[in-house]
Amino acid sequence: MVVPPSGNCEIKKLKQCVSLQRINVFSEMKTVFVWLFFLLPFYAVPGVAQDNINFVEMNITLMKPVGFFNRNIKTIRPGFEATFLHQLKPQNPLFWGFSVYYNPLDHADATIEEVLDFQLVNFNYSTNSSLLGFNGKLRFYPDIYLGKLEFYAEAQAGYKWLFTYTTKTLTNDEEMSDTNIDKGSLSLTYGFSAGLNYPVSNQIYLNFKTNYLPGLSVPYYVVNSKNKIEFSSLDRFDLKRSTTDIFRFDFGITYKFNTTQNTEN
Repeated sequence: MVVPPSGNCEIKKLKQCVSLQRINVFSEMKTVFVWLFFLLPFYAVPGVAQDNINFVEMNITLMKPVGFFNRNIKTIRPGFEATFLHQLKPQNPLFWGFSVYYNPLDHADATIEEVLDFQLVNFNYSTNSSLLGFNGKLRFYPDIYLGKLEFYAEAQAGYKWLFTYTTKTLTNDEEMSDTNIDKGSLSLTYGFSAGLNYPVSNQIYLNFKTNYLPGLSVPYYVVNSKNKIEFSSLDRFDLKRSTTDIFRFDFGITYKFNTTQNTEN
């Protein structure tokens, strides 16, 4: 005799289905938001002759994890950032562009004896975890000056890639090595920045900026000094999961140049 499922069972399945649909919709909305942020400014550029300002920036960065991210990575991590910005319209204080930034997070080394061709040899293991970020950005220069200092504000959106890789090298033969990516996670990130430029010449500026960049929760590796190494330097790491919120302080140089674009109306 076949017993039909109870009404409670059917309701539970229906609730689970609705919950999964909500998760999928939320994920799709996040993706659409990021793509709109990247693509929308291109439709704002009119088809006329333009003489626009461009900025290329190179910055040294100091990254400070905050919130739950700070529980696993407690100290400031140095790094670097490169940015390109293009003025949307002549005489307009709004710029569009993108940036790439990198910060090393943790590192561990180990020398382990293994069998190779029926002989015991030493292999050097090296594991590194890092953060690589890709952001689209909008920069606005308000009509605010303090002497020669010029202030600006930015909105940013993109992704952080938290990744860990291990390199294995034969101790007596550095050409015999192998590198594997142990973990890589993309965290949707967004945020805002405030900074200032100080002119050194007509084309060179000193740049100072503070960024707040929250990020969604993802898994990543962090060093645990209490872990014993047995098979690889990766044994020194624990897999953690948290949001990836950061404060970042940038110090560098901005180079300005003009471009002329001729298009039809």
